[in-house]
Amino acid sequence: MKITNRTIKRITIISTFAAVIFFVIALVFFLASPILDYTIVIAIAIGVVPPSVGQILHNRWKVKIERATPEFLRDLATASRTGIPLQVALEHAAKRMYGPLTGELQILVAHMSWGMNFNDALTEFSDRLNLPLIQKATVLINEAGKHGGDLSNIFDSTAKYLESMNAWNEKRRMQTLPYVAIFYFSVFMFLFIIIVISRMMFAPLSHTSATGASSFIKPILTQADSRRLFFHAALLEAMFGGLIAGKVNEDSFLDGLKHVAVLAVATGIAFFMFLP
Repeated sequence: MKITNRTIKRITIISTFAAVIFFVIALVFFLASPILDYTIVIAIAIGVVPPSVGQILHNRWKVKIERATPEFLRDLATASRTGIPLQVALEHAAKRMYGPLTGELQILVAHMSWGMNFNDALTEFSDRLNLPLIQKATVLINEAGKHGGDLSNIFDSTAKYLESMNAWNEKRRMQTLPYVAIFYFSVFMFLFIIIVISRMMFAPLSHTSATGASSFIKPILTQADSRRLFFHAALLEAMFGGLIAGKVNEDSFLDGLKHVAVLAVATGIAFFMFLP
């Protein structure tokens, strides 16, 4: 499924607007209630889940395009060596199974059949996909073609470049997975410490203060105030930790929205179960 960056931006704006409206309504009805804390989690979920799903779909489409492009370029190089005209080679390529790339190639061939030259059609193809790796490959092909390079060699060298970049990106994602796990571990450890402190220290102190057993031990914060303070701190850690995890692992803060959703919901569930 093709989800462009422009579509993701629209989804983000709409979901953010919906989250703000939901939170404002929650403020009106639950301002003095502990339920307000859980409405914050729901508002975060409303705001980040739709764009994170869109980003996941976009990444899948992007990976399929980037993995199929080297094979497509090699097919063009083979056709060029055998003397097949570029227009005919592109028409044959547009009929092969390259996944989502096939549909984009058909549009490219249609533009060339309307009189657009190869360089302009390729530039329009790159702008339509709006993928950094494809844009770099387009610049390489166009610049080499302008200086009279052999098309078969140009296509082969560009295919090798794309394959090396794909391999490097995959290797980087695998190598940074432990850092994503560290962010998850830090949030869960913070929740564990908060739950232990609240149940073993703040709860007994508040009970002692309420019964008047001791006038010397008075907590600075009530149990409800400490719970709300810790809850907000845990949500902030979940949000910033998730965003940074996405930036580290996939080089985009938008890719961190799925981590934000998981960590924020986990925080709400932890407080609901252990610190009601």
